[in-house]
Amino acid sequence: MNARLKLPAQAHDIPVSQDAVWLSVRQLLASPTFVKAPRMCRLLSYLVEKKLGGLEHQISEYAIGLEVFRRDAHLYDTGLDPVVRVQMGRLRGRLAAYYACLATSPGVRISIPLGKYIPVLTPCEPASRPPPQQQLQLAPLRNLTCENGGNAFVSGLEEELGYKLYQTFGAAVRLVEASPVSAGAARLGLAHRLEGSIRVEHSHVRVSMRLVDADAGQIAWLSQFDREGELGMHLQEELASAICGQLQHYMVGWSGGILPSWGSIASSAPVMVLR
Repeated sequence: MNARLKLPAQAHDIPVSQDAVWLSVRQLLASPTFVKAPRMCRLLSYLVEKKLGGLEHQISEYAIGLEVFRRDAHLYDTGLDPVVRVQMGRLRGRLAAYYACLATSPGVRISIPLGKYIPVLTPCEPASRPPPQQQLQLAPLRNLTCENGGNAFVSGLEEELGYKLYQTFGAAVRLVEASPVSAGAARLGLAHRLEGSIRVEHSHVRVSMRLVDADAGQIAWLSQFDREGELGMHLQEELASAICGQLQHYMVGWSGGILPSWGSIASSAPVMVLR
């Protein structure tokens, strides 16, 4: 069964699938808000069934009292017994509570206007999916020289650069085991890869960094950093700060950038993958 119901003009004058309505009803009745309230479940099911069956004219306080709450037709007086009005008020409250706690958009929203008993069925637009997180993989830095102490300096610079990236991007940094772009970019959802190499001549250090578009395989950003000094922590900190500063400036300023702005690093921020 997949009949379509024409909603009244005061709601949304577009067709809605009865299957979609009943799916929303089943989800609603199985929720913590309704699952332990059998009278509310019976009342809502009755109202929706009449609505979808084109029997709205049969919905009245008196009919609800007889058919849902089993009042005696010979004794029931709506003026003396407010059971329907009370339960309708509670039903409206539970519906409001259910939709307020709902994490995703329902297929059909059910509401009952004050002073009325006929439910309004409003089709809802599906919630838009958040944009996928873009990821940036920091590849191991390559040591292009064989000078004594070079490997230790490169390893220390990697640690310092990872720390500076975390300082800059906060919760956007994620530590995972990464694979090379050619083999694992699609699996990891990588957008860019940060690569670098280091050359050392006596007390002169040159670091070349490049940002590679993982999908296109093209260089998106490239820069070199030259420093003089002893191969120690101070030089590592200085280089890491310079690299991270230029990278941040590029990301913020680029029209298709990974980061929308420095102050809006949140769920839309890239994920730094430290290898």
